[in-house]
Amino acid sequence: MSPLQLEFHPLLSVVYAISIYGLMLVFAKCLLKFDGVAAAMTASSSRYGYLDGLRGILAAGVFVHHTFTAHRYFVTGEWVWSTMPVPNQLGQTTVALFFMITGFLFTLKAIRPQIRWKALYLSRVARLWPLYAAVVVAVFALILIASRGIPREPATALFREFLLWITFTCFGSPDINTKPMTWTMIAGVSWTLKYEVIFYLAAIPAIHLLSRWLSTRMAGACTAVALALLLILRQLNDSENSSGNSLYAAHFLCGIVVAYAFEMPRWRALIALPVIRWLAVAAALSLLTMTNAYSAGAVLATITIFAAVVGGASVFGLLGTRAAIWLGDISYGIYLLHGLMLWILFTAIQHKTNLGAIALDVYWPMMLLVSVGVVALASLSYVVLEKPIMRLSTGERSRAEPAP
Repeated sequence: MSPLQLEFHPLLSVVYAISIYGLMLVFAKCLLKFDGVAAAMTASSSRYGYLDGLRGILAAGVFVHHTFTAHRYFVTGEWVWSTMPVPNQLGQTTVALFFMITGFLFTLKAIRPQIRWKALYLSRVARLWPLYAAVVVAVFALILIASRGIPREPATALFREFLLWITFTCFGSPDINTKPMTWTMIAGVSWTLKYEVIFYLAAIPAIHLLSRWLSTRMAGACTAVALALLLILRQLNDSENSSGNSLYAAHFLCGIVVAYAFEMPRWRALIALPVIRWLAVAAALSLLTMTNAYSAGAVLATITIFAAVVGGASVFGLLGTRAAIWLGDISYGIYLLHGLMLWILFTAIQHKTNLGAIALDVYWPMMLLVSVGVVALASLSYVVLEKPIMRLSTGERSRAEPAP
């Protein structure tokens, strides 16, 4: 069987994904036996349910998703979504949940009476920019190596491209040195960072002002109404099967709604009920019947899963394991680095043989090995680069801030 056919076998796709998840968790557990890794791990906390462990599972899901799409791109020349639920939901629903996590955590910060704005934004820059900048530099270096050091554009054009990339592609992600579809080198993950930056700069101040004018109950009700109206408008405009700003705004609003619910004792008790966890199971199963995560139904299913995790759903204890928490700590590294590792591997294979001729029984073990490499490199990045810079930015050995 060809890897291109894997996505059309739902059960086999699930087994494939679970095998990669399992190996990443096992390897993460092994890494935690090293003192340097264990010392860098976030202290286990159930303050916000099991979000620490959830982040790791989500980042691993994005990697699994891109083992489908990146392979298809190298074989066919097209970067396209699958027509099957499993590979799509591993990419789309995971990103939706990342946006919800951001909306949730930073709403809880924004509604505080007093906010140290400088410290807040400095911590965000320290968390997001260093590793991202290193990845951008690596992309430029690899392109120059591939072009044998020969610039195919004027220096001013290359400098402009560098500026656009280094600013989280908020103002565009142009091809570098005329390399077509440069963004595929990192599996295009930078697009989500643009929306994260917009949320930090616009939504956090707006939520803080709203909290000064309205009670938590009223602000939560207004946010819930805004979410409902947005989903209705998407349905009326026949955009339930398309991505776009309104969809991503809905994801952030879901996180904000759950944050307001979390702040009210009755609602916090509600989302902790067993019935919510059973609804989350039903929601997860329903997502496996949807070809994408764009519809209002998919958004509602995703917020149900998110609320259940905030309320204490641990997926039979999985999200509370030290391995899952470590994957959560290094989730930003997994998210940023996996695309580059896949690109390097597939490019090297293409120089030696035809990637499309590799059968699934060879490709599967290959991706398992890559998953180990991704965890190893992300762990090294977190211990050597990310964690030290976060500590410098706060001036203390505090609990690491979550990354998208």
